[in-house]
This record gives sequence, structure tokens and C-alpha cells, in this order.
Amino acid sequence: MTIKKILAAVTALAMGAAMCGCAGNAPAAGKDKPLIITTIFPAYDFARQVFGDEAEVRMLLRPGQESHSYDPSAKDIVEITGCDLFVYNGGESDQWVESVLQAAPDIETFRMTDAVSLLDEEVSEGMQADDHDHDEHDHDDHDHDEEEEEYDEHVWTSPDNASAIVRALGKRAVELFPQISESLSANADGYAAQIDALDAEFRELLSGEARYFIFGDRFPLLYFFRHYGLNYYAAFPGCGSETEPSAQTVTFLLDKLGQPEAVKAVFCIELSGRKLADVLAEDSGLNVEEFHTCHNISADDLAAGETYLSLMQRNKQMLERVLVN
Repeated sequence: MTIKKILAAVTALAMGAAMCGCAGNAPAAGKDKPLIITTIFPAYDFARQVFGDEAEVRMLLRPGQESHSYDPSAKDIVEITGCDLFVYNGGESDQWVESVLQAAPDIETFRMTDAVSLLDEEVSEGMQADDHDHDEHDHDDHDHDEEEEEYDEHVWTSPDNASAIVRALGKRAVELFPQISESLSANADGYAAQIDALDAEFRELLSGEARYFIFGDRFPLLYFFRHYGLNYYAAFPGCGSETEPSAQTVTFLLDKLGQPEAVKAVFCIELSGRKLADVLAEDSGLNVEEFHTCHNISADDLAAGETYLSLMQRNKQMLERVLVN
């Protein structure tokens, strides 16, 4: 859906809601519990952990869907404008959100990127960067006269950021729903404490790790790697739209894999095609290891009840096995 269509649809919906007198932080008419709408999996998981059984939490992004190419449907916009709290990440992939909020400014929101310090996007040595021509999104209506710094939007990948986001979301939820504040505060503090404990385990595991990691894939893990002082080389940036590496990129990564300073594995991220990672692994004689960024989740993992915490614990177990080599 284009930005113009979003604006038209939201404006019509907002006018209809105003005529119906829909407003306030109490659950909308006909709902026993608050409705919380979220965009991507981290927002969904943090919200369901904070609210528990006190709210209905939904995720707009379908399991397994590519988040960077997501555009809201008319149904999605209806859900956003009718919810009690809209939780989203912010950043380039969420540019469509700003248009929705401009047209329906009364929507209660929480933006995850507001809860942490942001890092500029990084193009490391050997990385094949694109020109940020994101054809999947219609930017015709955006004013690009201002040259803005582009920041890395994958803030949740560092457990310390995830903990801060959960606590900030808990505070926002208490502001909006004071009638269930005790439950919300306890849930937020409890989940944040579990993430803090995992952060300490990662610190112990990764302390002094000087080798670099090779990703035959996109690299949306800048916050994680900066937090733990790790080094890396990767084929594409975290939000890169390129999927076919140049011969130069392949040669560069293969050369790095052959160096003694490299961790002896080729890394990929979840729900990727693994094509380049498999090529690098075959040529180097190494295994491909998945590092789950928690950006989205498979239908099987969602059905199994996986959480941000459990997926990051899976990463820790993988690193414990790989780093002994």
C-alpha cells in the first residue's frame, strides 16, 4: 500500500472513530482486555511478556515474512487505529508508521528505538552495500531535502538494549493502564531481570574473544557485537536489499575465513536463503551456523512458544559449541 493510500485510509478511519466517540485508554467497546498491536517479533514478545494475560497482543508481521519489505494492509491499519497501544520499532523499515500516526495522531504508541542509544549504520570492510533504494517501500511522498543520519534499527539484538526496552515499555503500559499497574510492573521487571541474567552469561562467554566472525549473509547484529566488543566481516548490511554477492565479496570473505584470526564457522541469520553461507562453507570446509537475530520467527517456533529470551539462549548454546574450536 502506498503512502498516499495509507493516509487516505487512515484519515477515513480516524473520522469514523471520532464520529463513534472512540477514545481513551480503557479497552474499546466490546473488548474485555486492552488490544496491543505490534509490528515485528521483538515488539510482540516484549509486549506479551509485559502484559501477560492482561491484554490481547497481536503481531502484524506474519511468521516467516521478510520484515524489511512489509507494507500494511487495510486490515492492518484498521487494527492499528482501533488498538489501545501500538508498539513498533522505528527506523527505516517503519517509515510507513509515521504516515499512519500523522493521519491518526491520537493513537497511543511506544517506539522501541526511543528507549536506547542508537548506533549509525555501518558498512564494514569487504561488505557489499547497496544504494538504499528500497523498492519495496513507496517513498514518493517523503521529503528527502534533509540529509539525515541513518541509524541501525536493530536495537533489540543486544540484550542490554532489550532489557531497557522491556522496562521502558512497562512504564509506558503503567501510564496507560494504571488499573493493572501492579501486574504490568512485576511482569516487566521479571522479564528484564531474566534478560539481564542472560546478558551476564554472554559477557562471561565472550569476554576476551578476539577472533572475528564471518557472516555469509546480512548483518543486523551491530548492537550485539558492539556491546560485547566482538569483530566481524559480513556480505551485506543489516537492512541491505542485495542478495547476490559480487565475486570480490566472495573472495574477500573466503580469504578472511582462511586466516587464523577467524572463528571457524560461517554464520547466517534466520529465515535467510543461506545460499552464500553454504558456498563459503563448502569452499572453506566449515559448518554453517545460524545466529538468530529475533527479527522474525518461523511459524513452528511461534507455535512452540519461543520467546526473545529462548532464542537468545539458543544463540548462546550455539556460541558455546562453536567457540571451543
